[in-house]
Amino acid sequence: MIDRDRLYAIFMELCAIDSEPTRERLLADRLREILTELGCTVTEDDTGEKIGGTAGNLIARLEGTGPGEPLLLSCHMDRVVPGIGVKPRIEGEFIISDGTTVLGADDAAGLAAILEGVMVLRERNIPHPPLEIVLTVAEELALLGSGHLDTGRLTSRCAFFLDAGGPVGEIVVQAPEQAKINAVFHGKSAHAGFNPEHGISAIQIAAAAVGRMKLLRIDAETTANIGSIMATGPTNIVVERCEMQAEARSLDPVKLRAQVAAMTDAMEGAAREYGGSVDISVVSCYQAYKLAEDAAPAQRAARAALGIGVPVRFKATGGGSDANIFNRRGIPSVVLSCGYEKVHTTAERIALKQLALLAQWVVAIVADGAVSG
Repeated sequence: MIDRDRLYAIFMELCAIDSEPTRERLLADRLREILTELGCTVTEDDTGEKIGGTAGNLIARLEGTGPGEPLLLSCHMDRVVPGIGVKPRIEGEFIISDGTTVLGADDAAGLAAILEGVMVLRERNIPHPPLEIVLTVAEELALLGSGHLDTGRLTSRCAFFLDAGGPVGEIVVQAPEQAKINAVFHGKSAHAGFNPEHGISAIQIAAAAVGRMKLLRIDAETTANIGSIMATGPTNIVVERCEMQAEARSLDPVKLRAQVAAMTDAMEGAAREYGGSVDISVVSCYQAYKLAEDAAPAQRAARAALGIGVPVRFKATGGGSDANIFNRRGIPSVVLSCGYEKVHTTAERIALKQLALLAQWVVAIVADGAVSG
């Protein structure tokens, strides 16, 4: 059913198109071209203007050829840094980059699988309900693109997001809330050689704060991390200003609030102890969701996975996706595992077999029993 050579070729073509967050114009133009050739009506929203990017979210619609309520398929067009100048190649049973960039399988695997799936539906005249295909920008920036999407323009109430690591057949039904913490520590400058005792080191305050925090894996549902600590100045001056960026996530909103409170308490306590001060801002990036395993998209994805011969596993994830936005806005959504490995690293890769299974899964989900084999 799947044309594997065509699938691998389009996947590698998409990976090779530069598309870091807010710089998705080239990839958006190519995807619009392909979707239009496939008979879709494609529109682009004004999200690019709102976020200072080069492209907005794409919304493609394909008329149905059979019964059923509209379905939504979605991926994001951006990839994490370093994602410029990707040189994908097949090595053995995997597609990899040259090691200087990410591969971009997150989320080119989903993009290629959707495109191949639509091609198969049309070539084989497989009956299918109306389709809405939403391709978002700046997903890697805490779901910035989908956050600006007008979901009221969509008619689907059953959505599938191709955007998770793990083997094909895994279905994400629960994801966390994420909060970002930005802090600026204020000390007092002084000459580091003549009178350091008159100074208050903002770096020392920040270091003390971090030393008092519980970080990384907090429990089965909760994580926390320090992303950056930045201060600049000559070594002969006690640094009076230091910035810190951190985050916390949890499947349980109560635990998230507790973790954020513990981190901010550590910052404020360290600042008081050393005689400095700290300005803290906490921003909720997206909210958690938990979808029942018997919800329509979960069951449809499960039936389709079993239909192509792969085991089904419902799971929770520690990462957010555009499904967080859609679920909170009343559109039941699951995230499908795409088979890629070592995501967000230059060692990222995807097995050829997994990519082919992903495209087969797309066809099976859309057809939902209208085709087998």
